[in-house]
Amino acid sequence: MSASVYFQIEDPELQERLKGYLEGEKYQPLFPKPPLEGEPEAMLLTSLTQGVLRQNPDIVVMDYLADDALSVKVMQAVTDQYPGTSFIFMDSKNPSDRENIILAFNEGARGFLLPDVSKTHFLNALARAYSGPSRTRTGEDSHSLEQELQDQGQKMAKFKIRLNSAQKLVNYLLSTPLGSQPRKVLVLSDSGYQREIFKKLLEDYNFVVVTSESIEEAVPLTLKEKPRIIVSDYSLEDGRTGVDFCKELKYNQKYNPCYFVICTASEDKLPLIMAPGNGVDDCILKPASDSAVSEFVTRIALGLIL
Repeated sequence: MSASVYFQIEDPELQERLKGYLEGEKYQPLFPKPPLEGEPEAMLLTSLTQGVLRQNPDIVVMDYLADDALSVKVMQAVTDQYPGTSFIFMDSKNPSDRENIILAFNEGARGFLLPDVSKTHFLNALARAYSGPSRTRTGEDSHSLEQELQDQGQKMAKFKIRLNSAQKLVNYLLSTPLGSQPRKVLVLSDSGYQREIFKKLLEDYNFVVVTSESIEEAVPLTLKEKPRIIVSDYSLEDGRTGVDFCKELKYNQKYNPCYFVICTASEDKLPLIMAPGNGVDDCILKPASDSAVSEFVTRIALGLIL
C-alpha cells in the first residue's frame, strides 16, 4: 500500500528534487495549486488548509512559514479533521530559530528538514512519519482508534456513575444519626504516621476510630471495642499480615462479626489478599489522590450496611 505525500513547497527546484527522491519508492506525490502571492494571512491560511484537506494525504511536506506560526496553524487545522495526517516542515524560507522548531514539534510535527536534505534522510523522515504513533488512518487503523475512543468513553461514563453513586452512599451513611448506626472502626498499622492519616481521614467523616500498632494489641481492643469495621495494613512489623489477623477474627466465634478491609500500596498483591478462604471483605490501594480518598472512604463505609 503506497502512501500519499502532499508537497507545498514554493521553490520549484527543491520541490522537483524532493519529488525525484520518491521515484521507485512506495509514495504517491500530490501537488496543490500555488496560493496567490500577497494573499491576506487569513485567506492564505484557509487556502493552504483547504488544499491539504481536499487531497487528504498521508504526509504533508511544506515550507515552514514562521510568521504568526502560519504553518503550525495549518497543521492544527488539518489534524483536527484528519488526526492521522503527518507533517514534515522544510526550513527553506528563512532559517528558523529554536523557538519555531520547538513549537512545531510540540504541536505534532514529525520532522523539520533543511533544503539540502539527502535522499536517504528524506526517505527516512517519510518512513518515520508514516509508521509513527500519529498513524490513525482509514480502514482498520481508523476503526481501531474509533473503537478505543468508544471504549474509553464508556469506561469514563461508568466511572462517573460509580463515583456519583459512591458519593450518595457516603452522604447517606454519614448523615444517619450516630446512635442508630454503629460506626466504630479499628485501624491496624505498624506505622504511626499511617495510623494518624487514616484516623484523621475517617474521623472527618464522623467515624469513631481506635488504633492499634500490632495484632497482639488489636486482639483485646477488638474484643473490648467491638468495631463494626477493621482497616488493616497488609504487611505488619511482627512478620504477620492483615490476612493473618482477618482469619483469626473471622473463624473464631468469640469475636463479633465485622467488615474487614486490607490496605496495600502494591496492586499485584490484590489477588493474593482476596483469595478464597482469607475472609477479607475488601482490599483497597492506599489513597494517593483526592478521587482515591473518596473511593477509599466509600468502600469502608460499605461495611456499615453489609
